[in-house]
Amino acid sequence: MQLYRVPPDFEVSYTEFETSTAERLSILQTIDEVNSKGLKGDEWRKAVIEELKKQDMRGFCKQLTATSCGSAEADFAQRRRDHMSHFVLRLAFCDTEEKRRWFIAREVDLFKLRWMYLRVTEKAEFMKINKLAYDTVSHEEKIELSGYSDIVSPSIEYYKVPFASVSELVRARKVFLKKGYAFITNEDIVSVILTSYRMNLSRSLTFASHKIHLLDEDDRIFMVLKGAGRTRRSVDYEIVPGAEGIDIKNIDTLCEMSFPPCMQKIHHRLRTEHHLKHSARRQYALFLKGIGVAMEDTIAFWRQEFGKKMNPDKFDKEHGYLIRHTYGAAGKRFNYRPMDCLKVISQSVSPGECHGCPFRHDNQQVLKKMLQQNGLSVIGVQEVLDSAKNNHYQVACGKYFQLKHDSDSTVITHPNLYFDMSRDILKGKMPKKEEPGGKIFI
Repeated sequence: MQLYRVPPDFEVSYTEFETSTAERLSILQTIDEVNSKGLKGDEWRKAVIEELKKQDMRGFCKQLTATSCGSAEADFAQRRRDHMSHFVLRLAFCDTEEKRRWFIAREVDLFKLRWMYLRVTEKAEFMKINKLAYDTVSHEEKIELSGYSDIVSPSIEYYKVPFASVSELVRARKVFLKKGYAFITNEDIVSVILTSYRMNLSRSLTFASHKIHLLDEDDRIFMVLKGAGRTRRSVDYEIVPGAEGIDIKNIDTLCEMSFPPCMQKIHHRLRTEHHLKHSARRQYALFLKGIGVAMEDTIAFWRQEFGKKMNPDKFDKEHGYLIRHTYGAAGKRFNYRPMDCLKVISQSVSPGECHGCPFRHDNQQVLKKMLQQNGLSVIGVQEVLDSAKNNHYQVACGKYFQLKHDSDSTVITHPNLYFDMSRDILKGKMPKKEEPGGKIFI
């Protein structure tokens, strides 16, 4: 248990870097999920630990519930993973205010969970190690205060702290206040520690948000950070029609007929400029994997395009790893799933980049030109533009799909779902638009 004041200064393998980060993220997500049940106190503590054990995180549970600093090699390794993973997730969650708030709140919850397992002597030792010195209240002063309120008892130890540092306790009317000071017990001193911890975390995340761009060109680190920055567990996309595989020779035709606009845009950029920046490479590689393009075909296709601006050895060294990693053939060998629409929409897109969602990230003129080039009528173009302008990006994509395929109304939630639905319609597996009174496809 620590306040994470000093960043880790040791070497780790890439595998340990990935796995420890994923493990801590799962712990924070589990805490968030248990919080939604409205449990308090010991019920909350037991529920969190039980859920973590179900996920086979017994090593972390042992470290969470430890009541002292163990010396065994396994304990040291677990504390090292804890130290490193905290700072990695700082980077993963620093880029937006919403993500920073979520991370801080969950890390504070994690600290409170650990604090609940410490005995009085361990709490005092923790405060001593971290130089957390607060003014204690003398016996004479406790007797005096007890005359003002029965909240104060001469037989209990109290700390005297500025009332602003325990605002939660003040709101709950759990402390005695006098002349700007709150008198709190040993049990409540954690509120003071958490206020300081929260403030330090907030400052550190804000600082990291100004430096995170320095890691953009490191594919391996960038992928771990972007994959880790999720407040909710990702839902796997079930690949249905791609079981027979996709022939890469047909990719241009498939692009024009069945790719959603977000993937069309990336594909056209690759074909015209023979290069993609990191975020576009990852978004497109995951999509190709999801529709059934084999890893070897993706590598060959990209090598052919990138090779028009760089030699094959440079491509294999700088970009081949990303594709193998995406397909689970390198690194942690995790089965990464294609990005859903919410993930695509929520990405940050700088000028000149082609990833993200055109309905959100392109201005109206650029979007209008794309819609016209794809054969939409004047009325159809305006319908889609209106939805995008009103921030209904998935609805806009659904309207686009409906007009392109002459189908009934639908809402697009995943680029790969768009592709599958398109292929099904073109193969005659799904109904096209029906006459009024007919069944609506949703």
